[in-house]
Amino acid sequence: MANKVIIPEDHRFAYEQAIRLAGAQIVSVQTPDELSSALGTGEVAMVCLLGRNEGSSSLPLDTLLASAHAAGVPVLINAAGLSPANPDRWIGRGADLVVYAGGKYLRGPQSTAIVLGRRKLCEAMWWNSAPHQAFGRSMKVGKEEAIGAVVALDRWINSAAAEKERDGWRPRLQSIAVHLHDIAGVETNVLSWAGSVTAIRLKVSWDKSVIPLDAEGLRLALLRQRPRILIHDFWSTPTSIILDPINLSDDEADTVGRALSAIFVRSQEFATSAQVPPAETDVTGLWLVELSFVRGRKEHRIELRQHGTEVTGIHQTATSHGRIVGKIRGSKIELEAEHEATPIHLFYRFEGMVGRDGSIVGTARFGGAAPEHLGPVFKGQYGPGTWSATRVASTQIATAPAGDGAISEGRKC
Repeated sequence: MANKVIIPEDHRFAYEQAIRLAGAQIVSVQTPDELSSALGTGEVAMVCLLGRNEGSSSLPLDTLLASAHAAGVPVLINAAGLSPANPDRWIGRGADLVVYAGGKYLRGPQSTAIVLGRRKLCEAMWWNSAPHQAFGRSMKVGKEEAIGAVVALDRWINSAAAEKERDGWRPRLQSIAVHLHDIAGVETNVLSWAGSVTAIRLKVSWDKSVIPLDAEGLRLALLRQRPRILIHDFWSTPTSIILDPINLSDDEADTVGRALSAIFVRSQEFATSAQVPPAETDVTGLWLVELSFVRGRKEHRIELRQHGTEVTGIHQTATSHGRIVGKIRGSKIELEAEHEATPIHLFYRFEGMVGRDGSIVGTARFGGAAPEHLGPVFKGQYGPGTWSATRVASTQIATAPAGDGAISEGRKC
């Protein structure tokens, strides 16, 4: 059975594990020649493209469609966060299937999706899903949810109320921006990805020499206010955030603008001003680490180099290695290890105390995040654990290239 799915390198996405879970092996290609070579094996079941990346890809739909169809391979567009229309633009351009999320902008049930395309392929999905006794049974969508998704799709395409709702997104963002307009060091910019991402969004940036907050500090400050306001950490950087208007009413957008303005104006009050204590010990050296996950244990190694209160190093697992950055304040140590892999990077966050005997004991969090989602939520999405470390001989760690093994290690969380 053909069991390979081609995804161009610049279309790789964080949720492609859904393809692997179906038993497929992902083949990544970068050029038309690599695409032709992969298609020529006769082992390819599908080509998958990420809709929002298609405009900037070296292998867009129009470039690869003829080759895929000549090999008898269908092309699926992952358009989860994009906007369906009638007629559908992807199907109109020759794609065989396109899938949209039912629970995002359509506001249908969260567990649903809309799949459009070739009748025989859609029928094949139906026969392999609930209520039939096939592998799709485990991904059952209830009848009520299916009807809810159809109603949401009909409203999105045909309802004047839904169109009016979309027309209100820009004024809401402008309402927020007005409150920030005259604050020194703060800039706003409306982002629009026409034909790609459905919603426009507002990017708020600030000069850290004027506003001594990072995005996480801002997020936590907004949660401490009343009313509590939650902003995405998905697209945050140390000096910027992005706001999405679709979950706000007009009054709520005004509330968000006022809250942001108040925190930026009083940013010195929210900034951490405590004096940084010097390091009480030097953690330079090679350490044997025992990690306890929700279920199971693993032994890793870390090599640390300390410069004052700053710590760098290498984190070695059985299958990959990652870069460490961190700090030590007094006897408290905080480290973050990042293991590069495609399509997401694996993260280990270590916090602990260095004991009088030189050992370290503390808590850990594990996660995986794509480059555009580097906030604390995704970095901790695999849950908590504990760790202990003992210093051993100060020898160099042998490193190996990071790859899919990093993801495999993450699954053991």
